[in-house]
Amino acid sequence: MHKITLMLIICFSLVLICNVIEAELLMLDDFKNGKINDRFWRKEGGVKAAWKVDKFQGDNRLEVHRTKGDGSGPEDYGFGLVKFKDFGIQLDFYLLEDPFPPKIEILFRANPDMFFYHLIINPVNGAGKKNTARWYRREGADPGTQKEYVEHRVTLPIQVETNAWYTLSILGKGSNFELYIKRTEDASSKRVYAWRDFKNLHPEGVMGIHTNGNLTHYYIDNVKIYDEPLQVVLGVEPHEKLSVTWAELKRN
Repeated sequence: MHKITLMLIICFSLVLICNVIEAELLMLDDFKNGKINDRFWRKEGGVKAAWKVDKFQGDNRLEVHRTKGDGSGPEDYGFGLVKFKDFGIQLDFYLLEDPFPPKIEILFRANPDMFFYHLIINPVNGAGKKNTARWYRREGADPGTQKEYVEHRVTLPIQVETNAWYTLSILGKGSNFELYIKRTEDASSKRVYAWRDFKNLHPEGVMGIHTNGNLTHYYIDNVKIYDEPLQVVLGVEPHEKLSVTWAELKRN
C-alpha cells in the first residue's frame, strides 16, 4: 500500500514538473536597462521611427510616439523577434492626450511581410467608436487585405481613459483568442471578449505595434509573452476562467 501511495506521489510530482517545464516565459521586457532590447525587438521600421525608452513617472518605460505618417507606411509597423504559436501576451499601457486621445494597436502572430492579427483599443474619449475593442487581420503587403472582424467588435467592460495605467492580456490557443483588461492597480481582470478564427489564418508569428501619425502617443511597460495562455495571471471570477471559455468556443 505504501509503495502504491509513493508511486502515485512520484507520478503526480512528475506531471507538475513537466507542466512547469513545458510552460515558458518567452519574454519579459520592463525596459529597466534604458534602451530598446535588440534580443526582443527588430530595430527597424516602426521601432526605429516611433519607439524609445524614456523616464516616465519615475521609471523607464517604452514611449511610442509617432508625429507623422498616415498609418500605412513601413515606419508605422514595429515588430518583435520572439516567435510563438499558443501564447499569452500581457502588458501595461498609459494613453496620453497629445494632442488627441490615441488608440493602442497591438499586432500578434505577426511577421514583417504584413501577415498578422491586429487588436485596436479605443478609449472612452477617443475618436470614432468609443471604449471599444476591434479585431482585424491582414494577409500581405496589399493594404486592401486588412479587414475587420466586424462581428467581434465589442464595448469594453470598464471605462478606458487617458492618463491612467491599464493592463491588457491577449490570449491565443490554436485558433481561439481571448481578451482581458483591468486598471493596473486592480486585483482582477475583466473578460472583454472571446472568439475563434475558423480559418486559422496566422498560426505563428511575433508581437508588434502599429502607429498612426500624430494620433499616437502612449507608454507601455512590463511586456510579457508566454507560450501558454493559462500562465497569464488574470485573477478572474470562476465563470470567466479560461478553461470554461475554451470549452465554449469549441462548442460554437
